[in-house]
Amino acid sequence: MKAFKNLSITAIALLLSMPAISGHHEEGADNPMKKNVMTAKKWVEAQYTSKDKTLKMVKKYMAEDGLNYPGRFIGFGFTYNPDSDDRAVDTVIKGSPAAKVLKPGDTFVSVNGVPATKENWDNGKLSFGGAPGEKVNVVINRNGKERKASFKRGLVNPTYSKAQVMSNIEEANGDNWGAIEHKIVEVAGNKKENSVYVWSWHKSTNNLFDIDYEENVVTRFAFNDEGKVIEIGSLSEEELVQSQLGFRVTR
Repeated sequence: MKAFKNLSITAIALLLSMPAISGHHEEGADNPMKKNVMTAKKWVEAQYTSKDKTLKMVKKYMAEDGLNYPGRFIGFGFTYNPDSDDRAVDTVIKGSPAAKVLKPGDTFVSVNGVPATKENWDNGKLSFGGAPGEKVNVVINRNGKERKASFKRGLVNPTYSKAQVMSNIEEANGDNWGAIEHKIVEVAGNKKENSVYVWSWHKSTNNLFDIDYEENVVTRFAFNDEGKVIEIGSLSEEELVQSQLGFRVTR
């Protein structure tokens, strides 16, 4: 399954009108497709509602060997804890540009010559942005020793196991979870592929900038014969969201 990003309204409409996507109107309590449609809808509803409900859905309905595809992007492929003073590296995505350079627990001493102080982090002076292929020079601290390193921005295609998904949810701030408004626009099942597409809309708040935004999202669930989710990935209007937050694409 491929991850999806930067979806237009036209693309959503075309996706959900494809003849191959059918079968979700079939009746019968024992109909596997009907059960999968209900699971997919409940999953999306939970994601817009609360951290606890989302975690329960993952525990109950995601297969042990299931994978989450959160979406490809151009970057380095590492995460850090923004609430910690040192911004220590939390995770490094396998196969990403950062995988050859960073390890969990590393901290940044400087980025392109700018000291990695809390003030510079908070003021946005430590920028990892830039064009694909652009190199960033860093100094990192690993186990008390400083070392120079560099990496280039490139394609990152993350995948997360069930254990990783649950860990990410458990570590998230539940107080900032959920949407101001949301609705399920349309649901479509593909019986042949044993998959379900859920088109949803939501209005949420970006807590970093305290700005409300809205977007459409299409989430694809693939199920095994036991009715467990083996793949999940989404298409979203990322460019629209960024423009609502005041950003624009430049080069």
